[in-house]
Amino acid sequence: MDAKQLIKELQTIPKFIRDLEEERQATLSLLGGSHGYSDTRVLTSKTNVQEAKTVAYIDSSNYLVKQVELLHEKRQRLLEYVYAVKDMKLVLVLITIINSQTLTEAQDKLDIGQSKFFREKRQAMNALDEVLNQTEKAPA
Repeated sequence: MDAKQLIKELQTIPKFIRDLEEERQATLSLLGGSHGYSDTRVLTSKTNVQEAKTVAYIDSSNYLVKQVELLHEKRQRLLEYVYAVKDMKLVLVLITIINSQTLTEAQDKLDIGQSKFFREKRQAMNALDEVLNQTEKAPA
């Protein structure tokens, strides 16, 4: 993995998390208003079907929560590479790029000129590549 791939992955993980959270909320909304047990005239088979649906919704919700947790853990592991860069100014550039939609937005957040931004971005990406290369060469 190189620096560009790492940055791209770190930018997409929050989108995946947001999608999973939305799916989970939709599942839970189905659970909340979907059933109503009336009086004793409710047939046992209908009750069993509803209970099976409820259990399925809960299982689905638990699965989605687990997937979100795994994505958070993966993002944290990937961020460790960024934090391993020695120069904190370059770390700031990388984090700003990761948390921005576009490079122009990142440049605006850093409040620096375009040529200085791209020079620092190149330095940051090279430093991140060095960290990634050292990690690959390190014994497991």
